[in-house]
Amino acid sequence: MRAYHPAMSGFSSFLLLLHKKLFVMPMAGLALLAASVGSLATAFIAEHFFGVEACILCLYQRVPYALAAFLAIVALAVQKRERQARMILGVIALGFFINAGIAVFHSGVELHWWAGTDKCDVNPAVLGGAGTPISREALMAAPRVSCDEINFTFLGFTMANWNILASLGLAVFALLAALGPCVNWGSGCCCRWEPPKKA
Repeated sequence: MRAYHPAMSGFSSFLLLLHKKLFVMPMAGLALLAASVGSLATAFIAEHFFGVEACILCLYQRVPYALAAFLAIVALAVQKRERQARMILGVIALGFFINAGIAVFHSGVELHWWAGTDKCDVNPAVLGGAGTPISREALMAAPRVSCDEINFTFLGFTMANWNILASLGLAVFALLAALGPCVNWGSGCCCRWEPPKKA
């Protein structure tokens, strides 16, 4: 019979307890809601109070956070229907995985590894270099910052870089919550998931 070190057994018990408390509704939904709203609030404050202009790819990366916040509220509303709630958490996880991909693309544009989208280019009228008239609506809709322009870094990383980590972390969290509570850690390392209960 295989023996396990007491420290490993204690760590497994801690992970099991943490998973049963944090990765289940309503805590999972509240955590995703708080993280999404907090991220959007941070972006809003950075843009409107500290002058960190957002490019079109930055705006794209805010959409999954807004969607996640809305879906987290829906998941909290239907949390008693476990199967439906877990499906919603799975959709949130998918959205954050996609967002991580957008952030990787944006990071590559910043490093000039590849070109951005057509909408990444700043309209010359915004910079005052246009020779032809432009409507006010078109001027307001034009991005003010090119996607390869880095106007803010923290600890040497850009907002897009940080969003890769944030989105992947939230995606994994939402995915674990969607899988449901871990009923045990099997042979000391592997989790056995509890299937959703029928509504």
